[in-house]
Amino acid sequence: MIKGIHHVTLVVCDLDAAQRYYGAIAGMKPLPGAGAAALAVVDRQIGGMGFDHCLLAGRNGYLLLVAPHWTAGAPAPVANPINRPGIRHFCVQNHDVAPLATAVAAQGGSLIAAPLDLGTGNQYAYARDPEDNIMEIEGLPYAPVGEPTWLAHVALVTRDMDAAVTFYSALFATEPNSRGRFGPGPQLDRMGGLVDAQLEGAWLPAGNLQLELWQFHTPTSPTEPARHPFDSGYGRLCLESDDLDADAARLVALGGALLTESLESDRLRAILGSDPEGNLIEIVELRTAGAALAIAALADPDICARVEAGR
Repeated sequence: MIKGIHHVTLVVCDLDAAQRYYGAIAGMKPLPGAGAAALAVVDRQIGGMGFDHCLLAGRNGYLLLVAPHWTAGAPAPVANPINRPGIRHFCVQNHDVAPLATAVAAQGGSLIAAPLDLGTGNQYAYARDPEDNIMEIEGLPYAPVGEPTWLAHVALVTRDMDAAVTFYSALFATEPNSRGRFGPGPQLDRMGGLVDAQLEGAWLPAGNLQLELWQFHTPTSPTEPARHPFDSGYGRLCLESDDLDADAARLVALGGALLTESLESDRLRAILGSDPEGNLIEIVELRTAGAALAIAALADPDICARVEAGR
């Protein structure tokens, strides 16, 4: 059974700068010890080059930063549009979006547009880090004042919403708690830096976080080549499981694919696969020696559900 979204990987050029950026804005801290090394088992197996890494722990989720040792030099950052297919961003929330926006600027990032209201009463903005990777920042007026920043969701852009909802609902053994169509409208265009944006969204509970799915009807998502784990930007979604073999088999039965055999260490077992569109999914089962890396070991894994219950 999938227990939740353990982490997303983010491939960067400057590991120290990325650590400072996400630490300052998302309140994430490097996990001491050998945690990052344990969770980099997939990268060691198929990366094809050396790399440095850092595992950042938030209140209810992790971010694995990976800095490859590119033999021909690091590629130049690319400002990908928000409708590019694949993992597009993760989102952090707070009662007040203003300190998050201030921290983005202080750390050398930028906003696509100033925080704005899309009609929900919340404040939203997309932030680009110095390497142009996107993180969403949100202010929720109903959240408790003074509640430290937490992670809310990971967003994935799909070309087929119905198929994606069917796949991930079955994989997570859940159902969407919300789904709808949005746009066109000036606020939506301003937030995403697009023109005449019309899209469909769905939100699936996934334990500690939500999975946010988007399909862009206009402008449609550009065609993408198959992704390598060390391509710049968001690399893969990592799911924590209590039964790796059963969840890997379910992923295949639902139309996904396995790309490696089971990879093992003293702390965990892991396997790399993909969803039917080719988005990379890692499934990890932690052993007793890896219990300190579990979602349950984080400071507040239930914060999303608690904040929403207090609306």
